[in-house]
Amino acid sequence: MSDVGILTLLYCIGVLMLVAEIFIPSHGVLSVAGLGFLVVAVVRTFMYGGREAGVIAVLACLVFLPIFAYLSIKYWPRTPIGRRISPPNPVLTSADTSVPVEEMAILIGQTGRSISPLRPVGICVFDGRRVSCVAEFGMVDAGVMVEGVGMKGSNLAVVEKKA
Repeated sequence: MSDVGILTLLYCIGVLMLVAEIFIPSHGVLSVAGLGFLVVAVVRTFMYGGREAGVIAVLACLVFLPIFAYLSIKYWPRTPIGRRISPPNPVLTSADTSVPVEEMAILIGQTGRSISPLRPVGICVFDGRRVSCVAEFGMVDAGVMVEGVGMKGSNLAVVEKKA
């Protein structure tokens, strides 16, 4: 086999191994082997083709490998093994993402008790109902009487009630 045939074979095997890594879960073994074949091919290019051909081969690899990495990351989730390993995100409805802010707003002005420390977020009990709360100022210890003063996002803002 001629020198050009050997170089072509080494480059093809390296590229095919890198492409196979996308479809076959080998935990990087095919990638390492493919990169090894490309390194051997570049070294052989320096030996057989001279300095100019070797530099061109190095530059081609420096352009090819990042483009290949980008494309493989972009298209891997669409492959059969990618769909099995990383299924698509579920589609959330408004019922899944909404917080009953209207129900929480009625607790403004009412008194409850913190059952966990609020640093600044914790759990309080208002009329036997556990509610996610945020301390308006500083931290609130567990077991302290608190009063709802407003809403911060989806949490009830509370302050420590003075006796």
